Amino acid sequence: MNLLNEGHILLFLLQILVLLGCARTLSVIFESFKVPAIVGEILAGILLGPTLLGRISPSLQLWLFPAEQIQSTMLETVSWLGVFFLLLASGFHVDIKKAVHSGRAAILIGIVGVLLPIAIGIPVFSTFDPIYWGDKANAITFTLFLSVAASITAISVVARTLNDLEISKTSKGSLALSSCAINDIFGWFLFTIVISLVTPNALSIVQIVGSVLAIIGFVVLSVTYGSKLLSTALRYVKSTTLPQPAASQSLIASLGLLCGAITQWLGIHAILGFFLAGTIARSTKGVSDNLRKSVSDTLHAIFVPLFFATLGLKIDFLFGIVLWPTVIFCAVAIAGKFIGAWLGAKLGKHSQQTSILMGVIFIPGGAMEIVVATLALELQLIGHAIFVAIVFAALASSILAGPLIAIQKRKMEIRESLSE
Repeated sequence: MNLLNEGHILLFLLQILVLLGCARTLSVIFESFKVPAIVGEILAGILLGPTLLGRISPSLQLWLFPAEQIQSTMLETVSWLGVFFLLLASGFHVDIKKAVHSGRAAILIGIVGVLLPIAIGIPVFSTFDPIYWGDKANAITFTLFLSVAASITAISVVARTLNDLEISKTSKGSLALSSCAINDIFGWFLFTIVISLVTPNALSIVQIVGSVLAIIGFVVLSVTYGSKLLSTALRYVKSTTLPQPAASQSLIASLGLLCGAITQWLGIHAILGFFLAGTIARSTKGVSDNLRKSVSDTLHAIFVPLFFATLGLKIDFLFGIVLWPTVIFCAVAIAGKFIGAWLGAKLGKHSQQTSILMGVIFIPGGAMEIVVATLALELQLIGHAIFVAIVFAALASSILAGPLIAIQKRKMEIRESLSE
């Protein structure tokens, strides 16, 4: 029997020290050049993993990150906490009540922005060779997953970019964020359905329908009563002598753990529960922007960088990258989301320039595409080549989004000046 010993703990602490130190250092450097922090965090793992360190000094890389089950499980557990808390923080950007009342245009942009990439992706991804499938995938689940993955927009990247460009407080910024919120809710709903198709708890039509109904029921209950329950709990916590804001932060983290446990028990993945917990916190009046920011900053300082850094330890990115599927997925994901959001805005009676802006805003896949790719890899739904393709598309689209949005904003400002 393998037991945890002092050597495991020492090496675990060294792993965290090296990964977190490299990830945070590189993320700060990249952010100083207006490149998303996620690029630096993933690069840290690539440098320390088999891609670089494993080639330069295989013995050192294997000593620092051994394949031993106990050691790898300890690091994997921290990585999963990073996934869960990333989804919690991402939910902070989704105001469901505002999205529902945002009007016809936002709903059209959000829904068409999901459905069009899926419609484009299904016939394209169905042509992929089975060598790219995971061990538990089939033609239907593989194609559906890639199509849904190509439709997901990273609302956290969008929110930060719009804020940096001073668009978030404008009517167009509000429209974009509401549309992205609808896109995220609808996209994650579809993704959890795809996951249910490859888990052992949903092998029959009856079980699949049951999972879908469970997803719908829990989402409705969370949206209807979640903010009220959190508000009541928050008032009680604030009335006690517990130190603030630490007590309120613990309450929000506990809400994520509770919702995650419930969705996992329902046969849905825990990620949906954490995401819904974040949306509940966003819609609760007693949860201030400063409180959400303090929780998000803490999570993004520790858990999230560790998750992205550990991705590079799992795969040799030089050996794993295959040009053709990478190019195809990038094209479908970026073009599909752009056309979908543009079409949704046009159907919502917006101008050509505003429609183009919405299309560009929907491009970034960011952390959300990487999260779904990680889950699919864990479920053996995709192979390493497709995982690398999705990671590449997520990073490329996130890097492109900022400059493209800034260019389109400048074009619109020039047109408005000329018309005046």
